[in-house]
Amino acid sequence: MSALTTIYVDNVIGHLPENSRGDIAAEIRATIDDMVEARLDGLDHPADEQTAAAEREVLEELGDPVRLSREYSNSPQHLIGPNTYPLFLWAMRWVLPLVAVAAAVTNSIAFIATNDEVQIGALIGQLVGNTIVALLTAFAAITIIFALGDKEMSGGAADKIAGTKKDWSVDQLRATDAKAKQIRAEAVLNLIFLVLLALIPLIPTSLVYVGHLNNGETFINPELGFGWFLGYWGFLALMAIVEVVKLVRSSAKTAVVLTGAILDVAMAVFLTIALLTQQVLHPDLTSPSGAEVQQIITVIAIWAIVIWDQISTWRAHRANR
Repeated sequence: MSALTTIYVDNVIGHLPENSRGDIAAEIRATIDDMVEARLDGLDHPADEQTAAAEREVLEELGDPVRLSREYSNSPQHLIGPNTYPLFLWAMRWVLPLVAVAAAVTNSIAFIATNDEVQIGALIGQLVGNTIVALLTAFAAITIIFALGDKEMSGGAADKIAGTKKDWSVDQLRATDAKAKQIRAEAVLNLIFLVLLALIPLIPTSLVYVGHLNNGETFINPELGFGWFLGYWGFLALMAIVEVVKLVRSSAKTAVVLTGAILDVAMAVFLTIALLTQQVLHPDLTSPSGAEVQQIITVIAIWAIVIWDQISTWRAHRANR
């Protein structure tokens, strides 16, 4: 199979669910091979130029890979559009759990800081209600951003549907395949997330409307030793280097993914030790009765994020191999 066919197939399956890509890719390759052989029928030893011309004709006949992917899809993707739908699903799987964890931690801190006596039932009720609101808001924001972005970048799904096969040419195939594009997009999103994590020690409580609890100071204890801050930012810097490598190479080799996984776990261990041995949160945001509950919730949240990140990362890596 030539590089041209490989790029074409990757662009088709890049818009499809991960669990169906392998079978569909094999089917498309077999179809292309059969169609090329049919065009070369009667030629005992076709020249490379003749084979390349036949391959180009076949791809032109099959048409736009985005349009072809729609024929293999079980459901329409009009709002987001097939061009960005895989990345939209990835963002949902990655961002929504993080939003849920962040909402739970933030609300538990606020609840414990404003109640001298912590009642587990009341705490759970507030966490569930506010977390649901946060998830719905995040879902709406992500959907709107991707819908607008798809229309801006690709002219919208409606334009794809209204077009004909003659509107597309092999010359419009991307120089890089859909997998590389998705890896770069994920690397950019991860870098943005790492920057936000790096800013956490500097974020004032007033940013989330709980500034009255500690006069708008940070969520993190300002008396925490500088070594802990240095270690925290150091881990984030190493993680950022891994994402930059993915972005530059437009690929995520097993060694790079494994390095990222090790750094994630090491960071979780570092934060767990810090929380169990130091007063990480601002003293005004803790109460004697709620300090232990607050600590447990934060540690559980950290490991929940790490475990989910590992599952999401290795699933994506397996799909892109």
